[in-house]
Amino acid sequence: MKRNIGKRILALGLSAVLAGSLLAGCTGGGTSSDSASTDSGKLQISFWHSMSGNTQEALDKVVAGFNESQDQYEVVATNQGSYDESTGKFFNMANGEDSAAIIQIGEQNLQSMIDSQMIASVSDLIEKHEFDDSDLLEQEVNFYTVDGDMWAMPFNCSTPVVYYNKTAFEEAGVTEFPTTFEGIKEAAQKLADSGSSITPVGMYAYGYALDQMVINMGGYVIDNENGRAGRATQVAYQDQITAIYNWIKDLQDSELLLNYGSDGTNTISGFTQQQVGMFIASSASCRNVIDSSTDFEVGVANLPVPEGTEPEGVYGGGGALCIATGLSEDVEAGVMAFCEYATSPEVQAQWAVDTGYFPICNGAYDTETLTAAYEEMPQLQVAADQLLNSKVNSITAGPLLSQLPQLRTDLVTALEAVFNGGEVESSVQQAVESTNSAIATANEGVTE
Repeated sequence: MKRNIGKRILALGLSAVLAGSLLAGCTGGGTSSDSASTDSGKLQISFWHSMSGNTQEALDKVVAGFNESQDQYEVVATNQGSYDESTGKFFNMANGEDSAAIIQIGEQNLQSMIDSQMIASVSDLIEKHEFDDSDLLEQEVNFYTVDGDMWAMPFNCSTPVVYYNKTAFEEAGVTEFPTTFEGIKEAAQKLADSGSSITPVGMYAYGYALDQMVINMGGYVIDNENGRAGRATQVAYQDQITAIYNWIKDLQDSELLLNYGSDGTNTISGFTQQQVGMFIASSASCRNVIDSSTDFEVGVANLPVPEGTEPEGVYGGGGALCIATGLSEDVEAGVMAFCEYATSPEVQAQWAVDTGYFPICNGAYDTETLTAAYEEMPQLQVAADQLLNSKVNSITAGPLLSQLPQLRTDLVTALEAVFNGGEVESSVQQAVESTNSAIATANEGVTE
C-alpha cells in the first residue's frame, strides 16, 4: 500500500515553503509558459544538478545528446552546488518561477524530498507516460521506492569500495586481497613486515561508507526496517558500528593505519603517492584513482565484513532525478522523454565510462561501450559487481531518513574521536544520542 504523502505536513522548516508553493500556483520553474520556449521553438526544461569537473562535462554531453536527438525540448542544465545545497534552494523556491523541473538529488535527500510534497511520484509518471522501466536495476529501484512508489528516477549510481595497491600487496605475498576484517589486518601486517615504506592502511571518517558497511554486515542503519516499514524513530546500527570501530582501532593500535581525520582528498592523494596501501571511498572515484596511480596497479575489492558474516551487499546510492509537481502536460512529457534518453543503455554505458558511475539499467552492461571499458579497466567491473550481486531486501533498500546527513556526520565525529584515542563504546553512544535527538525533534514536526 502506498504511503499517503498527501497527509504529511512538515512543521519544521518546510511549512512556509509548502505554503508559498500553494499560493504561487507553481508551474515547475516557469517551464509551462510560452515564454519558456527558446528561439528555436523548443520548450525549455530546467535541470538542476550537482556535478562538477569531469562529471559535469559528462553530464553536459548527456544533455547535449538529448537536445540534439529531437526538436521539441531543450534541457537547460545548471550546477546548483552540492546535493544538500541544491535541495535547499529547491525547497526555498517552492516550485515557483525559475525553479527546476528536474533536480538531481543524493540518496541522503530522498526522505526530505518526499516529505516536501514538492516532487511527483515517478511511478505515477511512468504509468501515465507508458515509460518502460523494466530494464532498471532492481537494486536501484529498491532504494528509491517507498510503499510501492518510486520517488526518483535512478541516474548516477555509486557505492563505497576498497582501493588497494595491488603491486605492493602482491610483492608482500598477498596474491588475493581479502574481504574480511581479520584478513585485511593479516594482509596489512604482511605489507608492514615486508619492509615497504608504505603504511598498509589509510583511513578517513566517511559516513556514507560506514552506513554501507553496516548494511553489508546485515544490519539496519535505523529502526523500522531502515525506515521502510514506518518512519524511523532511532538508529539501529550499534552492534555493527561498534565492530567496525573496534577493527579500525585495532589497526591503528597495531601501527598499521594512518588516519586522515575526515579528509578524503588527502587520503586519495596519499594512496596515489604510495604513502598508504589501501583505503575506502566511493566507486565514483574509481577512474580518477586509476588514472592518478601511474607507478603501480590499482586493485578494487568489496567492502569487508567480519569473518563468519555473509555479506548482504550494498544499497544503490549515488544520485537520482526528482521531478517537480505542478508541471504542465507538455513540460512533463519533455521531462519523461529526457528520463527515457538518460536511462537508455548506450547513454548509461557512455556515462559510466566517462565518470566511473555504474549504469542503472541492465542493457548497458551488454553494450560494446561498457564491455570495452571493463576490458581496459576491470576494476570498474569489480565495483559494479558488488552492487549487481547484492541481495534485494529491506536491509539493502538502505536507510530512509531525512536526518541521514546528520547521522553520517555523527558517525564521522565518533570515528574521529576513536582516531584520537577515545573509547569506542562511549564514542558510539554519543553518536547514537545525537542522531536520536535529531530524529525525535524532526518527527515532532511531522503528522501522518
